[in-house]
Amino acid sequence: MTIDPSRTVDRRRVIQVLGASGALAVAGCLGDDEAAADDGTDDENGDDADETTDGDEDDSTEELSSLEPGPAGESLSADDIGALVAAFDDQPMNEAQHEIDGENGSYTPRHVWKWVSDETLIGLHFDEPNPEEATALDYITIGRKGLFTEESQPDEEFTHFHQHTADSWEGGHGGETGDEGYWLTHIAVREIQYPFHDESIDARVDYEFMPTPPEEGSDGHDAGWNAPDGGEGDLSDDDRDELLEIFDDEWTNEDQQEANGYTPSHVWKFVTEDVLMFLHWDEPNPEEANELIYFGIGVRGQFDADDVPAGQHDDFTHFHLWEADGWEAGHGGQDPDQHGFWLVHHAVRPLEMPWGDVEVGVDREFMPTPPE
Repeated sequence: MTIDPSRTVDRRRVIQVLGASGALAVAGCLGDDEAAADDGTDDENGDDADETTDGDEDDSTEELSSLEPGPAGESLSADDIGALVAAFDDQPMNEAQHEIDGENGSYTPRHVWKWVSDETLIGLHFDEPNPEEATALDYITIGRKGLFTEESQPDEEFTHFHQHTADSWEGGHGGETGDEGYWLTHIAVREIQYPFHDESIDARVDYEFMPTPPEEGSDGHDAGWNAPDGGEGDLSDDDRDELLEIFDDEWTNEDQQEANGYTPSHVWKFVTEDVLMFLHWDEPNPEEANELIYFGIGVRGQFDADDVPAGQHDDFTHFHLWEADGWEAGHGGQDPDQHGFWLVHHAVRPLEMPWGDVEVGVDREFMPTPPE
C-alpha cells in the first residue's frame, strides 16, 4: 500500500473503506509521526479520539463500503459495435425500410433489432445511419407488437409507433388509426440532442422521443399478426451465448459475482465511462437462462436523491453498490457518500415478480431503494 504524501489523508474515510480490520494497516502506511498525530495518541487529543472511534455511531460507519468511486468503464470500441450489430440480426420491418446498405447487410437507419419473445423485441439506436459505421450508441430500444391506437399503446414511455410495413423508413413513423406495428421505448445512454429535443439530454428514459400520439380514445389491440421476417420468438441458446460473450464487463467487486463468475441474473456492457447497459435473465447463472426478462441501463452515481439520473425517481428505482460482501448486500445504500449505479429495468415480457404482476415497460416497482 502506497500513500502519496502530497495528498491529505482522511483517516476516518480510509478506515471506512478498509473496514475495522484494516485500521492497523492504515497506521503502517502513514508513517510513525503522522499516524500518531492522526490517531490522537498525544495527551491533548487522546480522549476525543477514543470517544470518536468507540462510539456506537462510528461503529456503524466503519462498516460502510463503496465510499470511493468504482472502476471507470470504457466507451464501446469498433469491435464491440461490430459484434453488437452482428448479434442484433433480426429484421422486423419490410425490405423497403432497409434503406442503408452496409458491407455485411442492409439496415433500417441507425437501428439493429433482436426478437426476444413472440411479441417483443429489443434494439440498439446508433449515432450514424449505417450501424456498421457507428462510433457510439445513442439509445437502447424496446418494442412491443400492437396497433396504432390509444388502447394498444403500452404506457407513456412508448412514445413512438412504427409500422412494420411502409414504403420507406420515414413513411413508417406513426400511421393511420389501427395500423399494425411496434410501440417503441427509447432510453438514452449518453448526452445527445436530436431535432425533437429542446436541449441536449443525458442518460434517461426519453419521454420526448419522436412522439406519435394515437387518436384519442381509439380502441383496438392485436399482436397476432406476423412480422415481415417471421422471426418472433425467444432467444435461442446460441443467441444467448453470443450476447453473453459481448456483455463481458463487470463493475462490481468479486464478492458479488456469485453465479459462476456472474453477478446473479445479469450481464453488463459499458457504453461510456459512466453508463452501462445490461441484460437481466430468468436464471441466476446467465449461461443456464431460458428467457430474457429485462433490458436496461445503469448510470454511475451516489446514494443520494439528487444523483438519480435526470431526476427520474419513478424509473431509476434501484441503486446498487459497486462494492459489497455479496450481491444481496449491494442492494441500496446507507449513506449518501456511497458509490454505485442507479438502474432502470424495462421488462421485455409480462412477469410475475415478488412485488406483483409486471407488464412490458419500465418496471417502476423494481426493488425500490429510495434514499432517505
